[in-house]
Parts: sequence; structure tokens; C-alpha cells
Amino acid sequence: MTQPDPQQPDSRIPSAPEAYGAVPTEPAYGTGAYVAGAYGGGQAPQGRQEAGFLRALFDFTFTHFITVTFSSFLYVITIIVALLMWLLQIISGITVGAAWGSMNSYYGEGGFNAVPLILAILFGWIPSVIALLVFRLGLEFAVATVRTAQSTTEIAEQGRTAG
Repeated sequence: MTQPDPQQPDSRIPSAPEAYGAVPTEPAYGTGAYVAGAYGGGQAPQGRQEAGFLRALFDFTFTHFITVTFSSFLYVITIIVALLMWLLQIISGITVGAAWGSMNSYYGEGGFNAVPLILAILFGWIPSVIALLVFRLGLEFAVATVRTAQSTTEIAEQGRTAG
């Protein structure tokens, strides 16, 4: 009796894709590329056509989403608002420093107190970064939810066409 060669695959045992009658030529998960007939058949999705902004905005059935399309625009606006918040903190530091200095002028020492300005420059960015972080987390959650809904819709459409 001959021993099987461990370097040669056993031809009597088919590999997993061949056992089910499908051999994918490209990866089907994670790249967005689907192979027609791979792993159970069905047609390759033709791709969803994204609706225009106005059409998606006035879509009362909510079949078109604007979250994914405009999330980067919203994030840029949020960064600008966060920078303006920090600038407002610095301006407030200047105003409080001037008011504090004018209060000291009552006692004969006039001038500008730089402590509020220094504190605004050193620590005024913290509320802006926290607001930016909270908005980013909310935006990521919204985009992930919309992408999950889109993927679920594609899977349901593939199931309808295959079945």
C-alpha cells in the first residue's frame, strides 16, 4: 500500500469553492467587486445610481440618502466652526484682560492683564476639540448606519433576483 504524498493535494477531495460549483476569480468581499455566479449564483449588482442633491433632499420616502455624500462637507464646516470657537475664546480673553486691567485702573494701576489671554491661547482649544470629536463620532455613526442600510438593500435585491 502506498503512502499519499503530503505535498500533493488529494484529488478525491474537492476544495470548498469547487465543491459548491463556484470558483471566484476576484475577491467578492471588501473590494466592492462581485463575481457573477460566485458562491450561489445571482447576478452582479449593477451599482446604485445616486440621486442628485435636490432629488434626495425632497425624497419623502427616504430611499436616497444624502448623509454619505455630504458628510465630508459637513465635517469641513465643523472644523471651521471649531476654529472660530477657539478664535472667539482668544477674543474673549483679550476682552476680559482689558476689562480686568481697567478695573485695576480704579486703584491707580492701569493697563492690560494678559492672564486671560494666555489661558485662552493655551486651553481655549480644548472645548473646540471636544465639540469636533463629538460631531465626528455622530457623523461616523450616521454614515455607518446609512452604509449598513444600503448594503442590506443590495443583499435583499440580490436575494430577490437569485430566488
